[in-house]
Amino acid sequence: MIQVGDLVRFKFPENIAGALTALKVAKRMEARINCRTGLALEIRGGNILVNFEGDVILVHIMFLEVINEKR
Repeated sequence: MIQVGDLVRFKFPENIAGALTALKVAKRMEARINCRTGLALEIRGGNILVNFEGDVILVHIMFLEVINEKR
């Protein structure tokens, strides 16, 4: 589970429930984040506010994976 202070990166989900719209959102998010590492700043329900090298983006938890947990 992702917590505030964790380092995260974009992970394209294996299964996207829904339709073509969900796939398009995932592709746009992947292009915007562009393989950058982010810092989880705030948790808002199923979404996490992440700072990707100065670009703060609200990302759904299914699009993120933890690289390094805070200690």
